[in-house]
Amino acid sequence: MKDEKETLRKTADSIHVMEKFDPAILADVTAPVVSLYIPVHHTEREERRGIWDRDMFKDLMKDAERTLAETYDKDAYKGIVEKADYLLEHPDMPLWLHAGEGLGFLMNNEDVYVYNLFFAPEPMVAAGDTYFVKPLLRNFQYGTEYYVLELGNDRFSWVKGDRTHVERQQLPQEVHDFFSELFANSDDTAADARKGEKGALDYISLEGHMGQYHDHQSRNEVKKDDALPWFRYVNKAVNDYLVRDDTTPIILCCDEEYETAFRKLSTLRHLLPVGIKKDPAGLDGKALLEESLAVMDGIRDANIKETAEKFGADAAHGKASDDFDAIGMALAERRVGALFLVKGKILPGGFDINTGTVTFDGDPNPVDDGYIDPAAPDITDAFAQAALAQDAHIYIVEQNQMPTDKSVAALFRYAE
Repeated sequence: MKDEKETLRKTADSIHVMEKFDPAILADVTAPVVSLYIPVHHTEREERRGIWDRDMFKDLMKDAERTLAETYDKDAYKGIVEKADYLLEHPDMPLWLHAGEGLGFLMNNEDVYVYNLFFAPEPMVAAGDTYFVKPLLRNFQYGTEYYVLELGNDRFSWVKGDRTHVERQQLPQEVHDFFSELFANSDDTAADARKGEKGALDYISLEGHMGQYHDHQSRNEVKKDDALPWFRYVNKAVNDYLVRDDTTPIILCCDEEYETAFRKLSTLRHLLPVGIKKDPAGLDGKALLEESLAVMDGIRDANIKETAEKFGADAAHGKASDDFDAIGMALAERRVGALFLVKGKILPGGFDINTGTVTFDGDPNPVDDGYIDPAAPDITDAFAQAALAQDAHIYIVEQNQMPTDKSVAALFRYAE
């Protein structure tokens, strides 16, 4: 019994819920591995997985086991099966209860990496020597995390968001200490008493129940010119205490009359050029999320369009191509600056990063009408992993967003 409990503990400890995609886990992976993606059906469950999700995970794992059995002895993937069984037998794990629109699993005999997806993936599994990561890149590539600086002429708050929710962040004590030297703030009653004024630093509710001023009197007759020193203090507080080395993009949310003034003095390196031109006091959590996603998606789509439009001119000078062999060679030579791929697993085959050789699978033996092929690696996924290793921009898009009618295209850093 003791040994069984220790085995279960070790299995539980080997399952890691990941907040970000770390390319390092792709290096030096011991085969075999399994990559599994499922959508989560929220409407069919109450705070836990529905039977449909459970059956889908189980069926996909059966596909993976059948595929692995064709190449490996059972002992070679025993750890993967044990961890998958553990996941199925523990439906109350937080990773199931707090799932987003989908879940991704990268599994080997030693560890399982679980990713909460902001979109519902097609159910699929791939089993073999390498992971299949295109859904993860799509999930994490488009600025799925951001901050919102909600700014008034005498109030500000700091919000963290992703594609599903926004959450007000507790300001660290350093920020309170900084402002207590300058203004009265709601968490320093002694400073309030000394200065004889109320609430110069306050928080904006994201719950939609309270307005910006929380029924406190704001500083008397704050005028636009008087707000400039306040903006400088906010900029310094955010820079010195909230951002530091964080490269997460920042969305400015403020009344339009204050935007230009703040941007002129701002030194925030990752402040996005497009913001939310609305008084944050009038936005509840749902509205703020919608406005934030509109900003993030607009910047993403504009970036994709701008990069795609460069393809024609660059191709004429040997700096872009939609030919698999040419892209494979450019990846081997570390010349790829941007890689476009149609989302989904679409071309079974192999790619040798050392030589740039691309081989096509003439007998992919697909399941599900050729969309899913758990037995064969995907060339485009191998391209994506190689591009990731050389810090190329990767765009996983719909076919109508591709630079050409091909399923892959690349822009090179320089011509051959």
